[in-house]
Amino acid sequence: MGLLSRIPNGISGLIMGQVSPYLRRGQNEYFHWCPACHELHILPDSWQFNGDLNKPTFTPSFRHTGMKRTVVDGKWAGTWEFGPDGKPLPWCCHYIMTAGMISFCGDCTHSLAGKIVPIPELPLGYRD
Repeated sequence: MGLLSRIPNGISGLIMGQVSPYLRRGQNEYFHWCPACHELHILPDSWQFNGDLNKPTFTPSFRHTGMKRTVVDGKWAGTWEFGPDGKPLPWCCHYIMTAGMISFCGDCTHSLAGKIVPIPELPLGYRD
């Protein structure tokens, strides 16, 4: 299975090469692995970047939102998680990346909300 078939839902654009152990370069964007969402997140060129590929700082914060996906064996099963009211559950990953550290904001809907963690290396399937 090639890299492009493993890119999570909604990530558009052409994914080019790996530029550091932590980042991939795309067309007008960077990508990094999110340890909370277990997927690549986009860092658009319209954000400010300090140019350090090993300890990146991007500003302002990033806020990725959508609906919570059903994941089976690390892959999206093609459906959403639903609440008791039958509506899809909201999902949010909001963070600030400074000097290679990810500070997850309190409005995140995952287990790393409010925590600070180092940016992880890209998983094996996403390395060149």
